[in-house]
Amino acid sequence: MVSKENSKENSKQNPKLKMWQRVFCNRSLNMANIKAIGFDMDHTLAPYHRENFETLAFRETLKKFIEAGYPEELSRLKFDPNFLIRGLLVDRDRGNLLKVDGHKYVKLAFHGHQKLSKEERHSLYNQQSFKAGDFLSMDTFFALSEVQLFTEIVEYMDKHPKSIKKSYREVYADLRRFIDLSHADGSIKTEVLANIHLYIQKDKHLRKTLQRLLEGDKSLWLITNSRWEYTNAVMNYILDDSDEDLPNWKSYFDYIVVGSGKPGFFHGNQPFYLVDEASGEHSLASGKLALNTVYHGGNAAILQNSSGFAGDEILYVGDHIYGDIMLSKDTHNWRTALVLEEMDNELQKLEEIKDDLGEFKEMLKNREIMDEDLQILRSKISVNNKQAAKLTVLNETKKAHYLVKENEKLQEKAISQEKDLRTLEMDIKRTIEERQISFHPVWGELMKTGLERSRFADQVADFACIYTSRVTNLRFYSPFKRFTSTNDVMPHEE
Repeated sequence: MVSKENSKENSKQNPKLKMWQRVFCNRSLNMANIKAIGFDMDHTLAPYHRENFETLAFRETLKKFIEAGYPEELSRLKFDPNFLIRGLLVDRDRGNLLKVDGHKYVKLAFHGHQKLSKEERHSLYNQQSFKAGDFLSMDTFFALSEVQLFTEIVEYMDKHPKSIKKSYREVYADLRRFIDLSHADGSIKTEVLANIHLYIQKDKHLRKTLQRLLEGDKSLWLITNSRWEYTNAVMNYILDDSDEDLPNWKSYFDYIVVGSGKPGFFHGNQPFYLVDEASGEHSLASGKLALNTVYHGGNAAILQNSSGFAGDEILYVGDHIYGDIMLSKDTHNWRTALVLEEMDNELQKLEEIKDDLGEFKEMLKNREIMDEDLQILRSKISVNNKQAAKLTVLNETKKAHYLVKENEKLQEKAISQEKDLRTLEMDIKRTIEERQISFHPVWGELMKTGLERSRFADQVADFACIYTSRVTNLRFYSPFKRFTSTNDVMPHEE
């Protein structure tokens, strides 16, 4: 049960939480009905110092390219932490990066560091609808360094056309292989564990957040793709405080699954293996899973059967829109919470410009009114022209002359209104561009492409019941909080 101290705190929840402290709701979720909460580790319970980690992954993977016989000059390539964002699509055949809206319209595209023109985008992608499955989706932070390296190699290949005798797609296939090798040989994670403070962030509120959920009688699970040795080191680091009731990080979790192999964990039937915590060795597990025991691999169906909880009694919290959120929801009807670290900065920016949003909406409203008035005026001119022509045929020249004179005045008015409308449209375009640049100098706002929702935003809306910028924002809410969606509104209902 929730302690008196926490009950008192719940009753005093601040309705004026900062935007970046809030949990946002797409689909109503009553936490009182949630019996178990599963957590991913990387970029969920354990946020990373992203620039440090992505630079490391970029550098270690680049070494593999050189070792495999790619030009030595590639060693000069540098990681740019400010070029990419999540939610982009990668066209591996053409070497292009795409930002797409929710209607599958490509609004922004780059080849290497070269921005494609509107005409090029239209010719390649917007003449007919494309299948997003044809492209690679940048859903995770781990993909940033990967795609950044691909971008730099594409740029290099275009400047040195004979240096790499492979297609862009073949280069990307090598890239994936070298990244897997970097993880398999420990070149990345060994460095992380040797200097963990440089790569993993500690959130001082994590312990309290998990304790409150436990006090709310929730069964907590850890389900991560990281292997035991790495998981143990990272979890020890982020939950190094202990007390009598929770002497170590494993004390927080009823079930601990490492090396889970998500997304296969949700739709596969791979067995569970017991993990020897001292040696890290595995042995095949049988029967129901035991509490407070470390397992490797496995699948969600067995975990549900062992725990006694299933479907919408379980909330899964992760950062990967596909591997964590989409499949857990689609396959087992788990409720979902998406962690979007980058929303921290974006929400602060939205807070800063919220007064400007009212002015911008007024500009859009005025454009609609001005455009409608202009169309009515043009229609009147057209009707007068046709009527004057008929009167001329009927030799009613006086009436025809009157309509011609009236049209001259209307035409002058139309020209003036067209000029005002063009000026307003330029102001709107400039305002949109300035807004997007204020979020990100290249790709703009994560959840928008111009005035439309981005494809990534659509995925968040479709698959995440709730979303927030960090796990510890849950501490601001009761473990029995009823999250209510207020955004499921059609345009005609607004």
